[in-house]
Amino acid sequence: MKSGGKIFTFGSYRKGVNGPGSDIDTLVVAPRHIDRVRDFFGELAPMLKNTPEVTELTEVREAAVPVIKMKFSGVDIDMLFAKVEYKEVGKDLHNLLDDNILRNCDEYTIRSLNGCRVTEMTLKFVERNIEAFQTTLRCIKLWSKARGLHSNVMGYLGGIGWAILVARVCKDNPMMEPNQLLNRFFEFYRDYEWGPENPITLCDIANNANAVSFHIPQDLLYVPDTRAVMPIITPAFPSMNSTYNVSQTTKNVMLLEFEKAAMITGELVKNKGTSCITWKRLFKKFPFFRAYEHFIEVQVQSGNEDDHKAMIGFCENKIKHMLKKLETLDQKIGGILEFRPYPRGYRLQNEDFPYTDAYYIGVRIRGGVVPKKNMKIIDLTETRRLFFEGFQKAIDETSNVRVQQLVMEKQFDLRVDYKKRE
Repeated sequence: MKSGGKIFTFGSYRKGVNGPGSDIDTLVVAPRHIDRVRDFFGELAPMLKNTPEVTELTEVREAAVPVIKMKFSGVDIDMLFAKVEYKEVGKDLHNLLDDNILRNCDEYTIRSLNGCRVTEMTLKFVERNIEAFQTTLRCIKLWSKARGLHSNVMGYLGGIGWAILVARVCKDNPMMEPNQLLNRFFEFYRDYEWGPENPITLCDIANNANAVSFHIPQDLLYVPDTRAVMPIITPAFPSMNSTYNVSQTTKNVMLLEFEKAAMITGELVKNKGTSCITWKRLFKKFPFFRAYEHFIEVQVQSGNEDDHKAMIGFCENKIKHMLKKLETLDQKIGGILEFRPYPRGYRLQNEDFPYTDAYYIGVRIRGGVVPKKNMKIIDLTETRRLFFEGFQKAIDETSNVRVQQLVMEKQFDLRVDYKKRE
């Protein structure tokens, strides 16, 4: 049987804004008789592991968009999978924007296809000023990473969110140069009335199930959510909120950084050539471990490298729940604390578990707040208990048997502790 298949690229690589160290987002589109679990993870992943050019391969099966992560000849690759309702998939498949490509697709495939579809739709909206868009987006990516704001998993924005924000500003200001667009970007989103009733969009929200003649799962269609604090809606059908992980805490962090960046870019644009500051100031790295004295540390500990990769993929998506618990704790003591999660983990030395990564959430008292005398500011007892209850529930409900085995055999541990900077 002829099957075929085709690989598409999307994300920063397809937008032309990838740089040194950037990963390449890819999508494997296969015909209807190819199965995600049996063939993509069950056969392709082992084949890739045995390929000399491939290292550090990790299967993330539990995510909303399942993915194989790996390095190919030293380049980071994220590989998604989509099974479409075709007998064969060949080189003649060029257009993924036709909504009929979604016919009879499962939720995982629709989400995977939308990576490419959203990228292509976003590029269409900036065709007239594509170079200005690319330059501005490159700067925003560099800035967001320097300031510790580039991480969808940790509650900030990922590549899709930042790209849509830049595209909106470029679309509304087609005659501006990149330096002007940067200043406009930070001022516009600093002052924007964020909320569930006022989402950022590039076009009309495509959430009408009757627009196609086939079934689309209802939970994939965007509906306003009162819990959404910073909604950024994707332009391709079915429209989705790309920022569902953003919390009030991470929103506040980003608004603060928008304000700082607006002041810097405003000075540079207004006093071009005469300002005492340079563009390097915009991209100055945020001194996370100097800015905070108190930290919540979440350690993911494993016995070997392959198991650790599996557990990191499983746990990273759960760490954001710790932030929710901390926000609840803060509300109980009067809203006096300020939190800031760091977007990546650090490898630690551990004699019992040779593979240990730590993730940190900075904690400090809000500026201008004077706590009551003898108040215990950091009390993790109840927060830790609730977090572990939720984590255990996720373990019980996961379909990843290996993850459950590691927990039962005590080949994995998860620790949550309070740390103070020395």
